[in-house]
Amino acid sequence: MLRNIRHLLLVLISILLISYILIHYSTYLFYVLGLLIQVAGLFISIYLLLFDNRGTNSKVAWIAIIILLPVLGTLSFFFFGRNPHQRRFTSAQYTEMNKLKDRLRELPRPKIEETPDLSQRIGHLTDYVPFDGNDVKILTNGEATFHAILTELEKATEHIHIQYYIFRQDIIGTQIRNMLIEKAKAGVEVRFIYDDWGTKLRQGFIKPLLEVGAEVEAFDPVYSFWIARTANLRNHRKIIVIDGQIAFTGGLNVGEEYRSNTEDFSFWRDTHLQIEGTAVRALQESFLLDWVYTRNMELAADCFISRAGIKKYFTPVPAGEEWAQIVYGGPYDKERLVRDSMLDLIDSAKTSVSIVSPYFVPDEESLSVLRRVAMSGIDVKIILPGKGDRGVSFHGSNAYIETMLEAGAKIYAYDLSSFIHAKIMIVDDEKAAIGTANFDVRSFRLNHELMVFLYGESEPLDHLVTNFHEDVENSTLYTLKEMKEKAIIQRLKEQLASLFSPIL
Repeated sequence: MLRNIRHLLLVLISILLISYILIHYSTYLFYVLGLLIQVAGLFISIYLLLFDNRGTNSKVAWIAIIILLPVLGTLSFFFFGRNPHQRRFTSAQYTEMNKLKDRLRELPRPKIEETPDLSQRIGHLTDYVPFDGNDVKILTNGEATFHAILTELEKATEHIHIQYYIFRQDIIGTQIRNMLIEKAKAGVEVRFIYDDWGTKLRQGFIKPLLEVGAEVEAFDPVYSFWIARTANLRNHRKIIVIDGQIAFTGGLNVGEEYRSNTEDFSFWRDTHLQIEGTAVRALQESFLLDWVYTRNMELAADCFISRAGIKKYFTPVPAGEEWAQIVYGGPYDKERLVRDSMLDLIDSAKTSVSIVSPYFVPDEESLSVLRRVAMSGIDVKIILPGKGDRGVSFHGSNAYIETMLEAGAKIYAYDLSSFIHAKIMIVDDEKAAIGTANFDVRSFRLNHELMVFLYGESEPLDHLVTNFHEDVENSTLYTLKEMKEKAIIQRLKEQLASLFSPIL
């Protein structure tokens, strides 16, 4: 009892002493703290200039915010700006992810020299080979996408792997959640990953899944110890794999806005993919690597790499005649696998490049490749939202319209009452990439992303080309004259947005 009283008195005396020092010397402490922050900002700026390997746009943005807002800029850099390549994985993450990767390298793969020409280049670049024997369906907009997803989920007999950046607790989100509960009750393995920044799920929404044996993980929770390194590095992938045989990926998250049930836009234009066949293996790999990472525990990979596990999760049956090459990557990779594959696709153009992206904030290399292709006489068309869903991204995208027009590209603003969210690239009407990555610095450097590359004349390519022509018809062509006559305040908004977009 006496010891507790002494401890209480010690705590009270300490509080009083610290309070006295803070009050009495507050002015001096304020100046000392301010000086320390300025010194920290100076060292960060020097580090960025001399030692950091990120792009020039990102360096300039961070240095600018540190100079203009020393306290906010320095603290923001600590939480959001540190180099992702310096990320240290836990022992369990490192061991289990490498076990899974090593086992997957042992599986038979198509010979790279027997694949389409561009896919060989991308294969050498990324070590992700293309797979033939696929039935690929283009799913245009929300109703078609969610109908196909629910139909195939209903057929699941062994396992469902589902991963989203945004998963809403609304009508369609609840409908899919309830389907997962139903399948888990029937003995189907259900594994669910959601990004903890893009999605906030109440415990009451998740609990029914857990009660029936489904496993649910949040990707890099923002309350974790690693917040200072991962808060700005999000998993933007959208993947569903069913029984290892059929999969979905593309632009749509789960939410009513993706079914055009939103007050902000009269129509939500988006595109998704359904793949059945051998390429499903690559989507399974991407999901399970993220799963092992989020589980962060010993032996997390063992059930997937055993002989039974390989047969169960990684032996999709050929289902069609199309080639599909899945490229996935993220901020912890040494190379920009997704971005560089997209640039290889653009560089292969002989006649045309058609791009749809809701956010268009290219880094220096991407902008240079696009401008060079346009200036070389290739017909470059880019469709951007006419009305944005986020102010900074919208103004940042618009900052690049004039320079692309000067290079000879045609830039279109999609219907002002709608929003176009698809992520599509089509080259020469015979090659395409579709997936989760926007044509912006965040997708290229900060997000975990995934793109599916399609090759050769086929129904899916024809579908994408037809959709693109329809989107052009629903868009307005920008002119160089109107860009040069922009109001000063609008130019200022766009330049500031483009400056800070690389770090947001």
